[in-house]
Amino acid sequence: MKVIDIYRMINRDVPFASAEKWDNCGMLVGDMNAPADTILTALDITVPVVEEAKRTGATLIVSHHPVIFTPLKAVYADSPVGLMLRYGISAICTHTPFDMAPCGMNKGLYELLRTPLGLSPIEYSQPLEYLGGEMCIGRIYDLKEPLSPAECAKRLKEALGCDVVRYTDGGKAITSAAISSGAGNSFIPHAAASGYALISGDFKHSSFIDAVNAGISIFDCGHFHTERIFCGLMGDLLRDSGAKVIAAQSCTDPAEYA
Repeated sequence: MKVIDIYRMINRDVPFASAEKWDNCGMLVGDMNAPADTILTALDITVPVVEEAKRTGATLIVSHHPVIFTPLKAVYADSPVGLMLRYGISAICTHTPFDMAPCGMNKGLYELLRTPLGLSPIEYSQPLEYLGGEMCIGRIYDLKEPLSPAECAKRLKEALGCDVVRYTDGGKAITSAAISSGAGNSFIPHAAASGYALISGDFKHSSFIDAVNAGISIFDCGHFHTERIFCGLMGDLLRDSGAKVIAAQSCTDPAEYA
C-alpha cells in the first residue's frame, strides 16, 4: 500500500476537484510513492499529532484541516511540516471536499444529531448550499417536534460534548434547522431570509447581532466539536484499504475553558 493508493481511494468518494477555490487540500506533504501501511487520522496536524505518527509508525497522516493553508515563506525543522519531512511522513488533507461529500462531515454530523434533535430523514432535507450533483455544504431539516432554543442548546451540548454552546433566542420554537460543520457565518443571510435556525460554529459577534435583528436562533457549538467526528468517518472510508488506520489521540480541542 502506497500513499498514492490511499489518495485514489479517498478521491473516489471525496473528490478533491470539488474543493472551494480558496481551499488547499489533497496531497500537501511528502511522497506519493512512499509506503502507507499505517495511517494516522486527525482533525488537525499539530506537532503532537506528528510526534504521535512517528511513535505509532504511521507514514501517512490523513487530516481534515490543511497543514498548509496560507503560502509558507519558510519551513522550520520543529514545525509540523518540517517534522514530517524529517520523519518521512506524508500528509493528505481533505477539508471542503470532505465537508461536501455525501459520506463526509455533514452526513456524520446529521447522524450524531438526528435522534437528540428529532431531525427528519435526510432524504427529505434541502441542501444549504447546492454545489451540483450530490455535493452540498450542510442541509436544512425539519424537526419532528418543535424545540425551544434553550432546549435545543441543551441537547446540542450533550450530543456534541461541548463545554459551552453560544446561541441566540429567536423568540419562537424551532421547527426547522440547518446544520453545517465548522464555521457557518456565510449562511446567516440565508437563514435570516428563510427563518430557520442555524447550527454550526465560529460565529462572529456581528453574526449574533444579525441573528438577533432577524429574529432567528443560531447555535455556535464550536469548530472542534462539530468536526471531532472526522477520525471515525475517515476510518470508515479507509476500512477496506488494507492499511492499519489509527485515530490520533493527541488531536484534542486546542482551546481551554475557564
